[in-house]
Amino acid sequence: MSSCHRIYRRICRELYLLPRWEQRAVLVSSLLLLCSLGFRMLSSLLPGPDPPGFQEFEKEARVIMQDLARQDSLRAIARDSIYRSGHLKSQGPPRKRARQPIPTIDLNHADSAALLPLPGIGPVFAGRIIRYRELLGGFIRLDQLGEVYGLPEETLQNIRGFIRIDSGSIRKIHVDSASFRELLRHPYLQYEDVLALVRYRDFCQDIQSLGEIRDHKLWADSTFRKISAYLLCR
Repeated sequence: MSSCHRIYRRICRELYLLPRWEQRAVLVSSLLLLCSLGFRMLSSLLPGPDPPGFQEFEKEARVIMQDLARQDSLRAIARDSIYRSGHLKSQGPPRKRARQPIPTIDLNHADSAALLPLPGIGPVFAGRIIRYRELLGGFIRLDQLGEVYGLPEETLQNIRGFIRIDSGSIRKIHVDSASFRELLRHPYLQYEDVLALVRYRDFCQDIQSLGEIRDHKLWADSTFRKISAYLLCR
């Protein structure tokens, strides 16, 4: 498989992990960028100079917009200072809030809202964790959180003490009956891995044990170790 195909597949997978509003924002931004580039190319191809007085009009418009922006900025600063002074006087000295204890969370049963109390986890990371859990079929080790796109190592260390994992609820894949698409959907399997398994399965008609995959070197040892817990034979 070519490198371009690998990059395209990785981009599609990471785009799938994003929340829906982020997916829409990326698509809209890409569409606007393409429209802008097309408009620039089209305008450069059109003949003829600018109409008379266009440059003077553009300069005056730029000056007016800068002046309006400066006035709005000054008004915002004035309103903010007035609000802060009045708000602080009415409240008096700030009070310290009592820190609420963070409960232990089962990573394989929690929804995105249940992850929000964890330190460093906002709506974006909570959504990515849930999406990656669905792709995997469930977490079996806490270290797998490090595979979530963009999750910092510092955040992972901070939430370790608040997470437990019930590995008994893992969703497994039947290697002798799963479709090509179902196998390829798993993050630990590449195109070549799925192709090798399907060809071997078609040749043997039946896979008696997972050891056949390891013994016949269908996958790399590192791949087999990571995904074996997610596989099932009849």
